[in-house]
Amino acid sequence: MKFCFEQKDFIEQNIDANRLAVIDSVREITWLQFELEVNNICSFFKKNNWNNLGKPVLIYGHKQADMIVVVYALMKMKIAYIPVDIVFPEQRILAVHRVVGLELVINCTDRMLNLENTTEIQIKSNELQIVKQCPVSLSVELPSVDPLVYVIFTSGSTGEPKGVQITSSAVQTFTHWMTSDFGFTSKDVFINVAIFSFDLSVFELMTFGALGATLLLNDKVITENPESLMQRIQKYSGTVWVSTPSFAITYSRIGNDPKLNSIKYFLFCGETLPHSLAAALYKFFTSAVIYNSYGPTEATVATTKINITQEILNQYNPLPVGYPKPNSKIVIENGEIIIVGENVSIGYLNRPELTQEKFIQIDHERAYKTGDNGYLQDGMLFFSARFDNQIKFHGYRIELDEITSKINDIEFVVQAETIALRRNGEVKKIVAVVQLSLEKSGSIVDLKKEIGDRLALNLPHYMIPSDFKIIDKMPLTQNGKSDKKELESIYLSKI
Repeated sequence: MKFCFEQKDFIEQNIDANRLAVIDSVREITWLQFELEVNNICSFFKKNNWNNLGKPVLIYGHKQADMIVVVYALMKMKIAYIPVDIVFPEQRILAVHRVVGLELVINCTDRMLNLENTTEIQIKSNELQIVKQCPVSLSVELPSVDPLVYVIFTSGSTGEPKGVQITSSAVQTFTHWMTSDFGFTSKDVFINVAIFSFDLSVFELMTFGALGATLLLNDKVITENPESLMQRIQKYSGTVWVSTPSFAITYSRIGNDPKLNSIKYFLFCGETLPHSLAAALYKFFTSAVIYNSYGPTEATVATTKINITQEILNQYNPLPVGYPKPNSKIVIENGEIIIVGENVSIGYLNRPELTQEKFIQIDHERAYKTGDNGYLQDGMLFFSARFDNQIKFHGYRIELDEITSKINDIEFVVQAETIALRRNGEVKKIVAVVQLSLEKSGSIVDLKKEIGDRLALNLPHYMIPSDFKIIDKMPLTQNGKSDKKELESIYLSKI
């Protein structure tokens, strides 16, 4: 059994109906049960005359199987959803409410959100109960030929979150790519670590359904404990690892731990993949395929991919992010990466000015100006840096990511980040925060000097950080990326 994203329904119901579909921290549901629970929600909506809602529905919770059931029910009904994790602070949820004008919330937790003028439904083990009822408007327009599937909110430079709108055609091109070009099958178990509010989770959330595979959900308690996550992967024979490079750093140093023997694929996105991380994984996981990919939320998760082989490792540093997916193009204009194709979002929800600024037409196709700096070489895309991660220091224009890349190339460095310290908006100092391998010893003074000396072999003097902070563990954001704000606080605290 699997879910057809063209028909918006389950197909092949007689095939592997008893295979596990979704596993969370408290229950396991088969594909047969998964379809039943999805249909129960659809019936509940029909009973309440909510078949054709005028606004997206917010789904609130954290890694529950119920959330996946709700997602697929809404997709089946062609109702857009907005995933919001419990890690979101109240003000962030209120900001989403303000942008969308929410009217309906499906809450998978015990804590009521109680948003103004919003109907709230609580769900536990597929039992739905209206705990607060307000008017819910229906769409007065004809159903769209390319309806919205989801809206994911990303940070905005003004402090107001941006709702990225992804349509059915974009999701279909994505799932077709994932099921045809990566080698995944219905026998795979997708290891989920990203929260659903982070579009990286769409990799496994959509692909498991399109294949009829299994989705292994891992909550915050599990993902923050490497040993617990490895035991869970071993228990359920997880095969597809999807994460940011930062999240995987810990596991790349483990070696041939038998708990991870079942992993057949590593898929990375969301950050630059350090050459050292890819090389370590290639060494320790000799039978696994390592994919590097690139793509912003505005282009439906990812647009390029490449299999990192020994040949690629030998030939390229930094590593390429790959070749464009079918029916998508990469254009470089003034150093900026522009993505063209049906996978591009139709724009930001209720933000027409920003949409007009970032979304354009190229050859009568949707295109998105990423704000990322990159270049094409040997037919592949290489990511250089975010334009907003470029600074001017002592008259020099400097890419902080380039410095970070050179530090990460040092064999005893596990992970590093480079930070520009500012005063009154002007860069006053460049520093680096560095996590070293446990095998590396020496005094702090000697370690800092060694890092600086090694950088001097590859970087001009004005790009070498004036100080290095040695830490035990790199702090991560809720999206699994290096937390640069926290790193700045750690550095300034001088602890």
